This record gives sequence, structure tokens and C-alpha cells, in this order.
Amino acid sequence: MGLFERAAELAGGMSTAVAAGLRLYVAQEDRKQRRDKMLPIEVEVQEGAVVSIKRFVGRPLVRYEEKEGLRAHNFRVYETERGQLAVHLRSDANWSALAASNDDNPVWDDPKAWQADWWKTTDRSLTVYPDLDAMNAALPEDLVEAVRHALSQPTVDVLDI
Repeated sequence: MGLFERAAELAGGMSTAVAAGLRLYVAQEDRKQRRDKMLPIEVEVQEGAVVSIKRFVGRPLVRYEEKEGLRAHNFRVYETERGQLAVHLRSDANWSALAASNDDNPVWDDPKAWQADWWKTTDRSLTVYPDLDAMNAALPEDLVEAVRHALSQPTVDVLDI
């Protein structure tokens, strides 16, 4: 009761205090909803020789890179507006495989390193999975665990600093 009496005293009446409290509550919830909103996402997808842009609504979850010899596979995982998981894969040249402190890098012995197009992007795809279980069968285990962890975290971590 003391809280209500003090609020009425500070605001000049209970109606004014309640109205001010409701305004603060609504403003706080509006800010929270704006932060949690999903955004338009655009990714490039290559189908044969044609590169197109795919657009959907979602939020970024995870960035993950897996290096395999001369290739670097970059995964971007998004949670879609409908709760599915969209995975954009882009495979590029693994330039770090060529970097060495001397000229004895064994990568130079790989015939693929001498082909004219090894450095080109070879894959740009978008795959949508209904849930983590479906991802588990198709993607690296570390990536699926990172997505699982990201989904268990709050969308926004509000810091009182």
C-alpha cells in the first residue's frame, strides 16, 4: 500500500500515477518487440551458371567456417519467421592453406592448386530445415551444436551497465 500512496503523492493523484506507469510499461514492451523483430535477409544462391538473390524474413543465429584442404565452407544459419532454420552455404578458396612461412607448403603439390579456377566460389546454396533434428543428419556436428546453443539463448541480452 505504501508504494501506491507514494506514487499518488509524487504524481499528484492515483490516476496520474497509473497512467504514467502504463505509459512506461507500453514503451518498454514496444522497445522489446522492436529488438526481437526479425529482419529481411538476402543471400546469393547459384543454380548452375545463374546467381540469384533469395529473400526471407529471419534473424541471424550462427556463423561457422569449416576448412577442408583448398576449400573454406562458410555457413550462415538463420532462424526464419516461421521457426525453421535456413542455412546459407558459400564455398570459397581457402587462402590460408596457401600461406606458409616458407616455400615448402605441401598444398602447392596438390594439382588442384594449379588449376585456373580453384579460387572461384563453387557453391552458394540455401537449404531450409524444419528443425535441429533434420539439420543433424546433413551438417557438421559442431555447427548443429552451435545452432542449438544459439537457440537456447535470449534473443537480446539486456545489460544493466
